[in-house]
Amino acid sequence: MKKLLSIIASGIMFASLSGFDTHDTADTDAVSAATGEVSFTADDLQNLQDFLLGRPAKEELDGKPYDLNGDGVWDVFDLCLMRQKVGKGTDTQSDNDTIVVYFSRTGNTEKIAEYLIDITGADSYVIEAAVPYTDEDIAYNNSGCRANQEQNDKTVRPEIAEPIASLDSYDTVFLGYPIWWGQEPRIIDTFLESYDFSDKTVIPFCTSGSSGIGTSERNIGALVPIGKQLTGKRFAAKCIKERCRNMV
Repeated sequence: MKKLLSIIASGIMFASLSGFDTHDTADTDAVSAATGEVSFTADDLQNLQDFLLGRPAKEELDGKPYDLNGDGVWDVFDLCLMRQKVGKGTDTQSDNDTIVVYFSRTGNTEKIAEYLIDITGADSYVIEAAVPYTDEDIAYNNSGCRANQEQNDKTVRPEIAEPIASLDSYDTVFLGYPIWWGQEPRIIDTFLESYDFSDKTVIPFCTSGSSGIGTSERNIGALVPIGKQLTGKRFAAKCIKERCRNMV
């Protein structure tokens, strides 16, 4: 059950979701939910998951207090908050089964990762290179810089300074990185090849000035077996927390 709820709550975070305009009575109920006055059950989790996935509702959802963060829409962040409320009364769900893993050379990806950690309550792990990248190493206008050479050779695997011992206790992994030359940095490939993701949900997210996340998503999916890889999200360097929360 723990694994199922983790996948429900976090596994669809970066899928394309439109949200639900709660309006009228639901807005009032949402305020009550946000202040902790409403309790939820596994059936509520299933209801909200089905709605977000576009599945037929098993019961009438109009007026349900599912806008837990009070932003006027039903989205995956409400689902995360609901999971936390349900989990408080269940001993088997006391351990965190979601982790945000990220590599950030300039701090842009780190900022987004911290937003996600704060929003979801996930654990975190920072990928750091055994030989740290200097400013010169990522000088994009220098064709001979370290990052340029690595990105041009898909077999390169930069060493990670302090690898995390295991990911076995986690069902869902948010994986963050900057986009280098249109792709994920090779150290992300090092990380992916170091662990078994065959039974995990992996959700990529990236930061970049203009490049999309699509190429890196395809690279990741082709590199190692992944239980379920969900659609990722690109964020601009100046993204604020609320923009991240609302999936804009």
